[in-house]
Amino acid sequence: MDQTNISGGSLPPSGSNNKIIKIILIVLVVVIIAGGIFYFWSQNNKNTQSLNTSGNPPSKVSTEQVLNSLDEASMKARDAVRIADIGAIRTKLETYRDTHNDSYPESLQLLDKSYSDPSTKQHYFYARCGTQNYHLGANLETNYTEYLQSDDDKGPMCSTDKIDGGDSKECNGEKGLFCYDFAF
Repeated sequence: MDQTNISGGSLPPSGSNNKIIKIILIVLVVVIIAGGIFYFWSQNNKNTQSLNTSGNPPSKVSTEQVLNSLDEASMKARDAVRIADIGAIRTKLETYRDTHNDSYPESLQLLDKSYSDPSTKQHYFYARCGTQNYHLGANLETNYTEYLQSDDDKGPMCSTDKIDGGDSKECNGEKGLFCYDFAF
């Protein structure tokens, strides 16, 4: 039987209608996806270009910013460990003194736990000055103003004390880091 449309022309067989509809749907889906991708790319490109005032390629600026943020966060995290370690060592020193005839240990290795710098893996700075006094320090990588203002900033307290507690230099007197120190 011949199929005719309303205008009197003949219709293609129904199997070919399905193929044409499928092709049109596929083309439509591809166009929608491509349009979405272009839209998101153009929005991202506008945001990146507005952040870039140095004339560098946007991807390079973004990468540098991310790496700098990660590096700064890592330094702050290591400093937080150092500050916590110094607090724990001070507590251990007082406990040691209470159980050893009011005398501080000759070295930090005599404490029941060994503490070391998270970067260098070396022990923190420590000097016992007589049996009743000590000087303890750690080098910070960042200039934590609130912490550096709360430390003691002592110079060497005795002949065996090599700690220079000024905040503008390392505990051993070299430049580049910041000395966080306590003396008792």
